[in-house]
Amino acid sequence: MFDVMQSANAIGNGGGGGGSYTTNAGTGSRTRDLGLRAQKKLLGRIVSTGAGRSLFIDDATTSLLDNLYKLMESVAKSNPHLDKKEPEKVLKNIVKLSIKIGLVQRSHQFRPNDAVKLDELREALGTVAMTVVSFYEVDYSYDQEYLTGSLERCRSLVQELIKPHLTDKSSQRCDQVFDFLAYPKFLDSVFRYDSEHRPVLGMLVSDLNKALDARRL
Repeated sequence: MFDVMQSANAIGNGGGGGGSYTTNAGTGSRTRDLGLRAQKKLLGRIVSTGAGRSLFIDDATTSLLDNLYKLMESVAKSNPHLDKKEPEKVLKNIVKLSIKIGLVQRSHQFRPNDAVKLDELREALGTVAMTVVSFYEVDYSYDQEYLTGSLERCRSLVQELIKPHLTDKSSQRCDQVFDFLAYPKFLDSVFRYDSEHRPVLGMLVSDLNKALDARRL
């Protein structure tokens, strides 16, 4: 989420390569498709320049979100306790929230104390990323209570950040994202030692490691 926000802010400051965009992420990216749709809907009357029409989400973030979607979809299909339509909603809401937060940041609407919340959110997201990597790489290290607490911390920070600036609908989108990601049956399905979803989790962990190494999280 933070990567998308930073990309939106960069475009607002004149970045974005003048509207041209090349990608190594390949075709058929659900994240890229949703990003384009959300951007057209949100920015149709606000930004009409070539830079404004360029895609907000970079290749690295696209790959990370696509693999998160694949993981959620895989788990939802195999778990009767999960709604198979929820992964699509989660991805859509992450993209929409990130672009809207990026626009608020771009237009300098954040208050001075919001900068502190942004830093706290970056740190909290980094903690979640490192926790997921650790649970994948270290056998029998999975701690549902700890990961749930870290995700709930992220939820609280996002809500504190957006409530003064965005609508109740955005707050509901935030809750939908974290209701799914922090759902115990989802987490248990992902992180149990013999999980059938481990190969997809490995792809997500690879993206998280790259994001952490590049200090994007």
